[in-house]
Amino acid sequence: MTSAGGGRVGIIGAGIAGLVTAKVLRDDGFDVVVFDKETAAGGVWIESRTYPGLRTNNSRATYAYSDHPYPESADVFPTAGQVRAYLASYVDRFGLNRYLRLGTEVIRVSEARKGFEVEVVGPDGVEMLPFDFVVVCAGTFSEPNIPDIRDGNLFRGVIAHSSQALKPAAFAGRRVVVVGAGKSALDCATWAAGQARDCTLVFRKPYPMLPRFVGGQPSDQLYLNRFSEAFFRYHRLNRVERLLHGPGRRLTELYWWYLKLLMRLSLRMPRIMVPEPPLPGGIENSGVCEEFYREAGRGRIRLRRGHIARCTGAAELTLDSGERLAADLVVFATGWRQSLPFLDRELRTDVVADSRFLLYRHILPPEHPRLGFIGYGASTACQLSAEVSAHWLSQHFLGELELPPAAEMHREIDRVAAWLAEVMPARPEGYYVGPYVSHHIDDLMGDMRLPVRRTDNFVSEYFDTFLPGRYADLTEERLRAREARRGKLRLRRPRYVSAGHSLGGVAALTVVYAGLRRLRGGSA
Repeated sequence: MTSAGGGRVGIIGAGIAGLVTAKVLRDDGFDVVVFDKETAAGGVWIESRTYPGLRTNNSRATYAYSDHPYPESADVFPTAGQVRAYLASYVDRFGLNRYLRLGTEVIRVSEARKGFEVEVVGPDGVEMLPFDFVVVCAGTFSEPNIPDIRDGNLFRGVIAHSSQALKPAAFAGRRVVVVGAGKSALDCATWAAGQARDCTLVFRKPYPMLPRFVGGQPSDQLYLNRFSEAFFRYHRLNRVERLLHGPGRRLTELYWWYLKLLMRLSLRMPRIMVPEPPLPGGIENSGVCEEFYREAGRGRIRLRRGHIARCTGAAELTLDSGERLAADLVVFATGWRQSLPFLDRELRTDVVADSRFLLYRHILPPEHPRLGFIGYGASTACQLSAEVSAHWLSQHFLGELELPPAAEMHREIDRVAAWLAEVMPARPEGYYVGPYVSHHIDDLMGDMRLPVRRTDNFVSEYFDTFLPGRYADLTEERLRAREARRGKLRLRRPRYVSAGHSLGGVAALTVVYAGLRRLRGGSA
């Protein structure tokens, strides 16, 4: 079922966000074109950008689009190759190939009288193309961040970013130093432990990490549900959350104490790798890397807390502690810099200020209603958050979304940015909502005036895993809601058994039971 849209949309990026945005907008009747400078679709998962041993943080049940599950043959935590195959099957199943222009780089986007002019360079040379709308799905992993090493010119070995250390041969027989403590760093150190002559991990501070399985179940079921998410402090709190983060904060502290203990014991974390601040501090850099702790426990990875102070020889580094490390290969798993070089100056100024994205709902720059960003509200369930964001943006492009004035949107952007800086200080750019998946999606669903509750009772709604399949019919839901607004269809309110309903039912049954007992006692 599709709806009648209108307009031509240029989509920049053919990764997870770009592919689902193309499908959603296409199904809403837009004429879409997807550009990507790489010769393959898949974004960060294409073969030339994935390092050895890479797996997803999520299980296959949660790392998926709403209407396209992984095949049963995939690992519970899919490998990079399995993710590539999954994305390729998504493209094939929904006929997206015809909209892809791969090997074509967008070099400039500028506003025109009725939309945008997009300049691209590809197999057909340089072209200037008109679009009514533009959606940026280029991702937040733009430019590898490799810090400078003092006297680095003395070093004769190899210095690489984690995204560039892609071949097993890069580690074989070498003395490897990996810098960082996030998932990429631990993954690279794990791979080096089995391939290199020796491996040392150098890091400033450790981050919380989860095992892959807890009690035989994928660990993402610990946090990808509404119940667990209530223990994170969102920028808007419901009644239960106000209790948990106010008078009942001791219960919240107990929850995080237990989770930290679970991490330590199940992963057998060395003391030096135990996160220092109480959870959820540092959660924005968490991941699933149990193989690393196994290799470290076997003594195959040396752990050094500190930083590289300088290079002191052709194959030697000195740490801030004064310790010297022999090294042939240095792998920096030190994150990425965000870059939007293709936006002209006026657009870029309105989108990014002081390295912070100025996007309402992490999607829309208030001054440019025909320009959208998908994937800049990245979360621990990125396919789902990108998919619902794409529906929100498509509804806005169709003129069916009621938004506040630009000034009010900016006040909300600033308010959310202040909250993000407090709860996830390591992500100051404001493009990451992390574990606040259901809260963020609820905001988007509320804006679209669609049901926030996605099951028929509070038990499954709050305690079952927050699976993408809950939103599989979103295109049809939006179409039915549109027809209802036009008086062509009468919507039935979905039934939902709330906690209040359940308590009321129990109370009613108790009263009835007590009354029956009195009647029996009187007749006796």
